[in-house]
Amino acid sequence: MRYPFTLVRIKSKIGTMWHVRFWDENLQKYAHSRTTGILAEGKKEHRREAGEVAKKLYAEFVELKTTATQAAQEILKNPNKKSIANTSLIEYLKNFWTADSEYAQFKRDVKKRPLTPGYINMNRDDVRRHVEPYSGFEGVTVGSLNKAILKKWLIWLAGRRISYRKKDGTVIDGGTITGRRANIVVQSVRVAIRWAVDNEEIETDPFRKLGEVTQTEKEKGILTFEERKKLIDTPVSNTRSRLVMLLGSYCGLRRGEMRGLQWGDIADGLITVQHNFLDSEGLKQPKYNSKRRVPITSDVQKLLDEILREPFNISPERYVFESPLVPGQPFSNTFFRAAVTRELEDIGITEAQQRERFLTCHSLRHTFITLAQLSGISDVEIRALSGHKSERAMKKYSHVPQVINFDDARKKLEGDGANEPKAANG
Repeated sequence: MRYPFTLVRIKSKIGTMWHVRFWDENLQKYAHSRTTGILAEGKKEHRREAGEVAKKLYAEFVELKTTATQAAQEILKNPNKKSIANTSLIEYLKNFWTADSEYAQFKRDVKKRPLTPGYINMNRDDVRRHVEPYSGFEGVTVGSLNKAILKKWLIWLAGRRISYRKKDGTVIDGGTITGRRANIVVQSVRVAIRWAVDNEEIETDPFRKLGEVTQTEKEKGILTFEERKKLIDTPVSNTRSRLVMLLGSYCGLRRGEMRGLQWGDIADGLITVQHNFLDSEGLKQPKYNSKRRVPITSDVQKLLDEILREPFNISPERYVFESPLVPGQPFSNTFFRAAVTRELEDIGITEAQQRERFLTCHSLRHTFITLAQLSGISDVEIRALSGHKSERAMKKYSHVPQVINFDDARKKLEGDGANEPKAANG
């Protein structure tokens, strides 16, 4: 009897990865490849770790195949029952992105990683806005979807113009959809189709080797050491606006983590980052479950002490950024965006310059990571403070070229070597 699965090395953009292939009795070959997420590097190439992951993937594969077999038997019992392959693509996608879909149940009950309501609604909305309007999908079923149809859709999607409706009803033309945004839309269809493939509802995956829309993302702007120091030296006009700037640039908190910050999370000179507040879901865990503790700098502590002297009821479960208009709720996202704009203008960075440099609320977190690196803090420590799980994420947030002091660099390059370590004799 053949071994049920085998490990193979496959090259990818981030290096050679271990993949697992399962034996298919009908095809009489190893098929149904899955990535283990383990890089084949080092002396033993992490083969043992890849093998452990492969065992778990095989168990999931067997479970899915059993489910598919049971579904097939049900269809034989009830030949009038509509199959997924013959279902309209749009109908399938709309039903797929719901809280009670089979995929959502699998994620919640089997994988123990439930889809958030916001994520489900975002994908369902993308289907409504960017999939359903495409005339090329008219009459297309899940089983008849092919790469040629998808390529034409990608061309249509990449040239699609986006418009935004403001609260006052004004419609603003936002220009052509970005590559990043287009790929998020594509993913809403790709995930649904891949589920049908895994369940053997359709034989082949039309997305295989299709690729993505090229992304030309603008690099996030950051503050320099001097600009961050200006925030400390400039008189405070609004304590909570200034606190937004310092929590982001000195502590690395995300906007949602600031909104979810409670007074009970602050103690003994440390902030325990354990909450994230989203309008659609309320209080939840931090993004990627990145619970962590970060030290409070002296300047952040001064601001917190000043806020604590204000005449209002403070208890552990109250929000640090609690809205005076909506008791029990934090300030809206609009407050944080306006706070950053206002504070940057106070230190001499105009709104036009902010747009040109791409400075946003999230730039403060990028600033924290970059300046922490230049301050000599190790990447391991920065990852622990920022909650990043991988070095790859760290690289995305590091923008050292933006803040290089070329005068200092020139002096070091022109140095006489007096500070260089001396070579050993012999």
